[in-house]
Amino acid sequence: MIAGQLKSSSSSTLANRPLPDTDSSPNPLARRRMSRSKTLPRIPRAAHRTQLSLDGLSMDTEKIAKLRRWIMSLITVNFDLEVGPKITSIYPPLQLTHAEAQNIAFSSFPDSSQFEEGSQTHSFRIRSRGLVEGENWDVDAVRPTTVDGFIYGFSCFTRTKDALSKRGYQQTSIVILSHLAYPSLFDTLVCKLAPSFMSHGGPMLEAACHNIANWPDPIPGTALEFGFLGAVLHVELPQAIETQQAMSALAPGRTRETDIQILASICPPDPPIIGLFEAVVSNLWSIWECVVLSEPILVFGPSPSMSSRAVWWLRDLLRPIPLSGDFRPFFTIHDADHTALVNPRPPQAGLLVGVTNPFFDKACRHWPNVLSLGRQPTTQEKKNSSHSPLVVGPPPGWRSTHRRYTSRDRTLLKQLETACRGSEQAKREASEALRQHLTSRTNALLVPLQRYLQTLIPTPSESRSNLSVPARLKAFQDAAFFASLKAHGSPLPFKSSSKQREFYERWLRTPAFGLWLARQEEVVQGVLNGMM
Repeated sequence: MIAGQLKSSSSSTLANRPLPDTDSSPNPLARRRMSRSKTLPRIPRAAHRTQLSLDGLSMDTEKIAKLRRWIMSLITVNFDLEVGPKITSIYPPLQLTHAEAQNIAFSSFPDSSQFEEGSQTHSFRIRSRGLVEGENWDVDAVRPTTVDGFIYGFSCFTRTKDALSKRGYQQTSIVILSHLAYPSLFDTLVCKLAPSFMSHGGPMLEAACHNIANWPDPIPGTALEFGFLGAVLHVELPQAIETQQAMSALAPGRTRETDIQILASICPPDPPIIGLFEAVVSNLWSIWECVVLSEPILVFGPSPSMSSRAVWWLRDLLRPIPLSGDFRPFFTIHDADHTALVNPRPPQAGLLVGVTNPFFDKACRHWPNVLSLGRQPTTQEKKNSSHSPLVVGPPPGWRSTHRRYTSRDRTLLKQLETACRGSEQAKREASEALRQHLTSRTNALLVPLQRYLQTLIPTPSESRSNLSVPARLKAFQDAAFFASLKAHGSPLPFKSSSKQREFYERWLRTPAFGLWLARQEEVVQGVLNGMM
């Protein structure tokens, strides 16, 4: 990778990511169904970054249709001194409105002063928008329909020194646009694609698109194996977008160096997530409660890599509870939804917004929860503060009006605190233990509700008593539920019985509860209809 090392220690760098070498040649005897020769074109290594040219690059209509089962297009964005970030190519061509193109361009670049030189990945989520009056599509290519009304972008931004540039450096982002919310999968792809593109230019976009077009259909709940630029990807797709994927579902090890194992819907696991939350380790149980209670949270990070990973990780904790609020892994003041999401009014329920611009610290001062990522400086670092880089925005920590209902797991807390001072492997193990612990709490939250829901399902005798009326789930009654909760309790370790009741009273008022109940009614009704 020509981009070299990233100078900001707070960032997630490609240099520190476990990426397979695109020029590696695995032993032919060890090859499986996918091999380098099938996924990576033989292109001589360039001595420097080539200028982008899409001349001669093409895909037929059938290939594009297959490609768009997985992604919309690959986009390159450069910095223009007059207009800022600007889309310079879209391959294959894709219909974008002016508002979408501007959103993508600004979201693909860091909105942060902490980035100096190197490469860094992050992701964003923007609203899909229709044409405004007087606007026409500039291409005929029809894009895939979004599942939830949003477009997901996965960007690798690279800054390199360039003596010919007025600013002294060149800035480029490679972006994968998709209608699928698979952050771990697409983060892996853009980490592979970006350094290859920076070395070889436009042909790598064509190679990547042809690789993806040859993949099987993205059928939910399947485990797939496919090739991408010399690597073999073992990818497990979730059964549904609200399905919680488990790391234990993956095979215990790679069969060779170029094999990559991925749970598509989770936050990218490297580097270990605990590093982002080092300053708020003791507050993680409060943060989890805010997520499941649909409280809005502003997530401030020194870099878009940190903020976007944190938002994806928090969003994952909500599963299997349906997503009821909006979430933006990386959000800028240029986003078309800026005034709708950030204004003097109380923030929307369940809103998770990742930012890097210190403007948001002031604009969101009235928000009930602000999470600032990173770690507190040590005593020695404070003494040497004159030599430390300028820190903008809120200091690392948790500012909240929330009062915790449940008890912490003291054993896990000690493991997390020790891991923050330990090795990379200790951090990785602690990060997975934390995820398993908090997702198990999300499932435990639902146990009293599922228990009560069982009492609402009509018995066979009740169903047969009136065959003229289809059997239906009985109405949810708050008083009956709380009587059941008092009698049977909850697996969650509440501080007291009054805290337990107060927590569930709040949860029943969240939009998440309404969605969850509607989904349960659909499932039960389908079973009852099948019995008729």
